[in-house]
Amino acid sequence: MSQKQFLTAPVPSTKMPRGIPYIIGNEAAERFSFYGMKTILFVFMTTYLMNSDGVLDPMSDSEASVWYHMFTFAVYFTPLFGAILADVFLGKYLTIIVLSLVYCAGHFVLAMDETRFGLSLGLGLIAVGAGGIKPCVSAHVGDQFGKQNSHLLEKVFGWFYFAINLGAGASAIATPWLLEAYGPQVAFGLPGGLMLAATWVFWLGRSEFVHIQPKGRAFLKEVFSPVGVKVMTKLLFIYAFVAMFWALFDQTGSRWVQQAGQMDRHFLGMEWLPSQIQVMNPILIMIFIPIFAFWLYPAMDKRFKLTPLRKIGIGFFMTVIAFLIPAWIETQIAAGAHPNIVWQLFAYTVMTAAEVMVSITALEFSYTQAPKLMKSWIMGLFMASVAMGNLFTAGVNHFVIEAPPSFVADVAGDYTLQVEVSDGQSSHKAKVSYTAMAVLPEVEDKATKPKQWEAMKAIQAPQTVLPGTEVFLDGSGARVQMEEGEILRPASGKNPQWSIGAKPDGSKLKDSDIEHNTSKTARFLPDVEGLYTLNLNVERGDNSQAYEMHVNVSTTNVPPAASAGEGGDVLLGDTVALSANGSSDENGQDSLTYKWTVVSAPTGSQADTVSLTNASLPSAISKLSGSSYYLFFAACMFVWGILYIPVAMWFKEETFIQDGEDEA
Repeated sequence: MSQKQFLTAPVPSTKMPRGIPYIIGNEAAERFSFYGMKTILFVFMTTYLMNSDGVLDPMSDSEASVWYHMFTFAVYFTPLFGAILADVFLGKYLTIIVLSLVYCAGHFVLAMDETRFGLSLGLGLIAVGAGGIKPCVSAHVGDQFGKQNSHLLEKVFGWFYFAINLGAGASAIATPWLLEAYGPQVAFGLPGGLMLAATWVFWLGRSEFVHIQPKGRAFLKEVFSPVGVKVMTKLLFIYAFVAMFWALFDQTGSRWVQQAGQMDRHFLGMEWLPSQIQVMNPILIMIFIPIFAFWLYPAMDKRFKLTPLRKIGIGFFMTVIAFLIPAWIETQIAAGAHPNIVWQLFAYTVMTAAEVMVSITALEFSYTQAPKLMKSWIMGLFMASVAMGNLFTAGVNHFVIEAPPSFVADVAGDYTLQVEVSDGQSSHKAKVSYTAMAVLPEVEDKATKPKQWEAMKAIQAPQTVLPGTEVFLDGSGARVQMEEGEILRPASGKNPQWSIGAKPDGSKLKDSDIEHNTSKTARFLPDVEGLYTLNLNVERGDNSQAYEMHVNVSTTNVPPAASAGEGGDVLLGDTVALSANGSSDENGQDSLTYKWTVVSAPTGSQADTVSLTNASLPSAISKLSGSSYYLFFAACMFVWGILYIPVAMWFKEETFIQDGEDEA
């Protein structure tokens, strides 16, 4: 039987190529897979991450931000290698099929291993797979068109972006709920299944596609030809400015999620999970694409020539406005307010409008400006602008992290340290103890442990509010230790709900007065001053335990709560990090100061209060935080936008189509 021959050049036609529906369907499923995983990644790292013993070991916000943006950097840097693999060796179709299987493997590693090792391996495989196919898929779309139907490119790239955001929107709603209800295995496993489906859909279209063959040395010859070098040089100037846009935009999946967790998320009659707010971006994209294409762009073009480079420039300055909104939100949070999530939705609206003008425009512009043999390579360079933006953000988050307080266990024996937390009017002290040993005792073999069921309670300091203040209850920290061989999972009982465990004399509140938003979040309005105890019942089968939250309603200042973290056994010579993250101001309005001291140490130890590092910090903190963090990035984007203007005026556009002669 002779081998099936595929199309190797576009068929002369004025109609839509027959392979486009398969590409669009593949992209919708693949984007659900990628964004489903990415939507919950920050929450997973800061809430669900385990150590090798199956014990909860989450990252700090700053550390998770570094991981998140370094992963995004890798995803958008590997397209350069995917482009070379496609254009020199395998062709776009085979490259997409092979790397999609690597992509699937990464998802399933994340689902099966919830430790830092599994996180590293899973994200590494996804970065290679997802990143490697990115330039190939975008260029593969353009490869289906010849001169006669090239006028449909703008419309198809709009559909292509619509499919991206349809998949992203569905995943932004589904995966946070799956993580909350069923845990990481299901939440990461479903996107992995969708990636397998995406690969299958793409394989189904193999007979309809135009398969542009790899060019080998011809590709390298064109890349380093005078035309190739000229095109790359010109586009790299543009991509350097686009990189700053991505440095800001991709923080919607990291810092904006963290900020949403501090806001009132009651909107449209429901309580949103922090990571679910990201769904507004793909929803708005799908709304904005036709509005911009059929109304806004034509209206603007009547007043001045609206070139692709001008669209990108306008998008830069809209990005500045989008980042000023969360900066304002941070000032409200710092003042003790609890702003509604609608303010962040406003920021998403502005940021999404900027994305339409920058990202979609740059995607189409990159394809049309690339010589025939360099389509995937130029798409890879465009993707590298996303990588550079995220590398900048990761670098900022890394270099602004202040090391946590610490001491060196230099002599075997018992150490006791103390933190004093003050709000300026009163203070509270807490102690923590460590035992330094030359060799740590062996950890009990998990296989010998009896079956158990235990509710794990998140560390949460008592909360003091003023009379008349509505109180938000968040039990998302409650976890369940299940039977032998299993690891921590979110509470998934029959009817998790909040109830009133204790209340002050004179209070008439009943359980029915608590307004439930989700299975673990609720709100209530205290009716008298005093101490309230709220319980969240965590159930599994016939077993149940209660997660408690204490709320003190008072008009007077009370001492701050102090927490010195957890002690335990440490290895002799280790530098031991200290944490007072559980400390809080009981009125929620005063800034706290911290002072770590050494209370006792073994004879001969040089550990004393003077030797402690950063003794005035609660733990590792960011030197660029609150509104200053957002204002810094907004200022960077503003300066970059100003510098972009003369570069855009200098750039001379050229268009290269897949068949026929090049058009100037």
